[in-house]
Amino acid sequence: MRLDIVNASGIVTGDGKTVLENTSVIIENGFITDMPKVSYIAYNYDADRFIDAKGGLVIPGVINIHAHGCALGPFIPYAWKMPPMERWLFNMDTHLLEGTTTILDTDGVTLPAEVEAANKIHPINIKTATIHTPGNMKTFEVIDCSGGGLTDLHRKFTIDEAVDQGAVAIGEVGSPSTTAGNYEKCFRLGKVISVVHARELDRAVVANDEAAIRKVVAEAGLKLTVDEAKDLVMKTSIIPIQVCCDAIRETVKYVKKFDLPTLLHAEPCMKDAILDVAKEVGPRCISAHSQHSFTPEQAVQFGKELKRLGANVEIISADFYGAKQVEPSTEPTFALLREGLVDAITTDYSGGYHEPILLVLQKAIEQKILTLPGAIKLATSNPARIVPKVAINKGLVEPGRVADLCIVDKDDISKVKCVIIFGRMVVEEGRIIV
Repeated sequence: MRLDIVNASGIVTGDGKTVLENTSVIIENGFITDMPKVSYIAYNYDADRFIDAKGGLVIPGVINIHAHGCALGPFIPYAWKMPPMERWLFNMDTHLLEGTTTILDTDGVTLPAEVEAANKIHPINIKTATIHTPGNMKTFEVIDCSGGGLTDLHRKFTIDEAVDQGAVAIGEVGSPSTTAGNYEKCFRLGKVISVVHARELDRAVVANDEAAIRKVVAEAGLKLTVDEAKDLVMKTSIIPIQVCCDAIRETVKYVKKFDLPTLLHAEPCMKDAILDVAKEVGPRCISAHSQHSFTPEQAVQFGKELKRLGANVEIISADFYGAKQVEPSTEPTFALLREGLVDAITTDYSGGYHEPILLVLQKAIEQKILTLPGAIKLATSNPARIVPKVAINKGLVEPGRVADLCIVDKDDISKVKCVIIFGRMVVEEGRIIV
């Protein structure tokens, strides 16, 4: 089947510097075969269909190397039960409408059959990472407070089996709990509190500031003594962090054994463990959400240390334009981008309210922090490079590449008009058509 894309204002190739004008794209049997230097292909009688880009930009499909809940198995690196099927489909359709064509599920304990099943249902190309290591399995004993999603099959599965059956990375390693142990605190309390209150309670307990503890407890509407609050923080934050730092350091031997990259959960309390891994494996170390819970100054300093060791700095699109629960401020994110320290941008899960990757990049372009080509590279060819097996022959718009493409508005790249996966139109005029 042949598909021609014409009338684009430009083709942003994904290499970080090139925008081609007056160029069309010819796709045959799932691959880009030619890019003639014309805005329209005259007499393209051989094409089964042509797509009028209507002055939009053609970009590579977004390659999201850090997302959760994308396979039909245990959810999040805490191995909760899989969300309801309707919610799973909603989450995946959201990614697709935002321009994502390849996604790396980093829940870590899903089985190959659960990934294969997801790929049969949804057009996004789903790959998986693994955390089937002794250290990570130990974290489940500490963190699990939700009934759990682990079966005997999940518990007995090994990292050797996971890699042999298609895992392309190790991760997400060392995720100690939800942000500030918010979900875990709510579960133990039997009451919903905000991430803000969970974070403030953690800080007050770590500082051993009893007046601050009482203040947070009162503001959150809790009936806890100071000692009870300390115990809650110990079980939902402090102990999990200690165990997860051990799991992070353990990862080095598996990275070396399998020659796979590892995605490590970053926040200030995990910093030293991540730097220890970076010293050992350099570019195979990916520091995930490197702005998470950091101040702008801390994020930049950490980013510079990581880059000095050859590691990769990932940021997440977070939820700072909407929910503002996981990351209420854009400042750490844009500080890292402004310093040129970022290698890739992903969504993570962000409490279920992630911003579109292309929206955050659009804001960075508007603030003149990034150029258009530089922004697109962070969501396409760079993720493909960092995790070499996640999107083979993808991430660039050039002849010979797999035709995973998006057409976006030329003035606002977050407005996704069309999505093409392996030469097949799956989103047209902002609507899913498969």
